[in-house]
Amino acid sequence: MFKTVTRELSLTERAQQQLEDLIVSGSLKPGDHFPSESHVGKMLGVSRTVVREAMRLLSAKGLVEARGGSGIYVRELNSSMIRDPIDLLLRCRAIKVEDIVEVRAVIEVHLAGLAAQHATSEDIAAMEEAIAQLHNAKLEPLEYAEIDIAFHTHLAVAAGNPLFGILSQSINAVMVDPIRFAFQRRDSARNDAIREHRRILDQVKARNPEGARKAMAESLIDAPHNWSGYPSKEPTLIPKLARTPKNGSSAARSPKRTPSLR
Repeated sequence: MFKTVTRELSLTERAQQQLEDLIVSGSLKPGDHFPSESHVGKMLGVSRTVVREAMRLLSAKGLVEARGGSGIYVRELNSSMIRDPIDLLLRCRAIKVEDIVEVRAVIEVHLAGLAAQHATSEDIAAMEEAIAQLHNAKLEPLEYAEIDIAFHTHLAVAAGNPLFGILSQSINAVMVDPIRFAFQRRDSARNDAIREHRRILDQVKARNPEGARKAMAESLIDAPHNWSGYPSKEPTLIPKLARTPKNGSSAARSPKRTPSLR
């Protein structure tokens, strides 16, 4: 009896779609400067107002950016497109650090297993370098945190799935400040990080997916306890993630509770 009601796209939406297609197809590349609103309007057969609104939609998607008086440019499509909204949600308290930690734990444990299967010699060398940098006792807490995140970024790359890499990098980048806080408040944090990263990497190098997942899960168990003094604690969050699922396919069996930064 009833027919589906279709909605015609507005001029703004159609203009935005055409410009977006140019970006995602590679016709417009990162760093390319858009012509003036009037020129784009003539090309598309629309007004400057329509072009301006279309640009706002593209900016909201993270595809373009305005640069102080010099115009609109195509942005590089990278993990910041996911990271920035997560960071905003965290800062406005729509999500808590513990929410990010929980999602991060699920992803990182799986990535460790994939890395054990797919890591190249270059991936392993990059992780070795990150661990070597942690031995420098003169670095600031923020520098340690960035190195810690770099290790996990290299691990994600080693997993061989670019989407996992983007998700991991986006989530880990948001965790830089909480991890910095952990390094700042605990004298043992650096040695703990070195030991735990070494355990993970040893299992990756041994091509042992189960061992790598177990090592990663163990390193995450006590993560919430390291946020003491940081907003929104929930100490019971991570331990449940290290339990072996019913199918026995993922993380660790009864891991030891080892202090962790992550």
